[in-house]
Amino acid sequence: MIKSKNIKKTLSASFTAILAFSLISPVYGDASTTTVAGASTISAKVSAKLNQQFSDNEYVTYLVKLKDQVDTESVAKHAFQKASADQISPAAAKLSVRTTVVNSLIDTAEKSQQPVEEYLKKEVNNGGVKKYKSYFIVNALAVTSTKEVLDNLATLPEVDKILPDETRELQKVEIDKDAQPAVEEAAEQAAVDTAVTEENAQKSVEESVYKDAVTPSKAEWNISKIKAPQVWAKGIDGKGVVVANLDTGVEYTHPALKRKWRGLNASGQVVNPELSWYDAVNGASLPTDANGHGTHTMGTSVGSDSNGTNEIGVAPGARWIAVRVFNPNTTDSILLDGGQWLLAPVDKNGKKHPELAPDVVNNSWGGGAGQDEWYRPVTKAWRAAQIFPEFSAGNTTLSNPGGPGSVANPANLPEAYATGATDVNNKLASFSLRGPSPYGEVKPEITAPGVNIRSSVPGGVYEGGWNGTSMAGPHTAGLAALLLQAKPSLTVDQLEDVISKTATPLTDSQYKTSPNNGYGYGLIDALAAVNSVLN
Repeated sequence: MIKSKNIKKTLSASFTAILAFSLISPVYGDASTTTVAGASTISAKVSAKLNQQFSDNEYVTYLVKLKDQVDTESVAKHAFQKASADQISPAAAKLSVRTTVVNSLIDTAEKSQQPVEEYLKKEVNNGGVKKYKSYFIVNALAVTSTKEVLDNLATLPEVDKILPDETRELQKVEIDKDAQPAVEEAAEQAAVDTAVTEENAQKSVEESVYKDAVTPSKAEWNISKIKAPQVWAKGIDGKGVVVANLDTGVEYTHPALKRKWRGLNASGQVVNPELSWYDAVNGASLPTDANGHGTHTMGTSVGSDSNGTNEIGVAPGARWIAVRVFNPNTTDSILLDGGQWLLAPVDKNGKKHPELAPDVVNNSWGGGAGQDEWYRPVTKAWRAAQIFPEFSAGNTTLSNPGGPGSVANPANLPEAYATGATDVNNKLASFSLRGPSPYGEVKPEITAPGVNIRSSVPGGVYEGGWNGTSMAGPHTAGLAALLLQAKPSLTVDQLEDVISKTATPLTDSQYKTSPNNGYGYGLIDALAAVNSVLN
């Protein structure tokens, strides 16, 4: 058996503890009369990096984090207990929990942010604030203002800390357009990996490796490697499950993806697109992707064309929604905006719809090694709302050359389920970052194919040779979708447990026992995972 995650993952503590708020009226002083105590408070709360930014700019954008933060795990635990007492169905219980979590976050933000917003509104009129935006997924605000306004905000008792709105980079992907179709080193191993026991899904080793890199007639090698076709043969392909990604967007007109977008009805007409797509960067009303990264990753999760010649996705029966947060870079505030929308998509009238949140979210992006301020509460909120949070482990860069403890945040969070990358021979990719995490946990939890991956790209075409943990992560997201169709009542904790303990253990000369900080619990095995919940 796999040991449970730390107590931070097990929903615990008291629900009522978050319902009491002490709102203290702020006092605003002129910057020129700041007391010694006030200066000390400002220094303790404000990042030194912001002072440097203000030395070069009159207005700077930064993030204000408030002290009152919701314990979403406790809220979810209480909601699950109530649902159990009421003897409602598992589906109704999940929705009740999600709605309770979202409402608790919103209520806390509205109450504790009120005095801060009153000050900011005044300063908008005075010219001290250019713009600001409130967030509830983390009780915080993004503010663009003068240094004087920042200093005054720091003196407010509601404010915990003020940090830069950091720029974040999309995980670098190496694309080898000359890459040849993947071939196993050992035919015997390939036979084991691709054997299909169901009569209507049998194939030989030779058939599992496509001969034509442009229009393969069978499932991609990586899809066969994790035994997804055997699961489809059982009638399980992700139907009824919604997968999302936070990425560069998705080309919704792509033949492998169009009919799977939730924004289209059965007749192929666009209906309420704002509930199935959010562009936190440019505000595009329909899904689009100029970069290609998001289209490629979504294809690996759910893609397939209508005639069966391009089986690129793990869960081709699932539907998808998406958030564009990279173009190709992003900031913390944009990521918070996108992560919040996923928790409760917003309609044209501004009404939030937690019932339309996805079941799974793929995150093929990350920061550097070490701990991060913002995404742990985001990931906690997703988990509490029963949204499975898959993160790619990250790739080596000049600033993070890999090795022990290099796994990127937010993948290194205890609440994130991280995926590393392997090649066709089940060897860990040289670029795949390693654990342990800063929290002392094995990372990544799992591995999946991430070398020479062929999937959908903008222009309605397909492209192989993509390398990165960005390519590995969507396999895990797709597997979660298969499992949720097989057993919809599975919680996020149960999904993690099933995926980990049914994986094929992987070791090498560096990692001689399993689990380890290279491969985690091993290569995901869709057939074993689904069989375990069906049985």
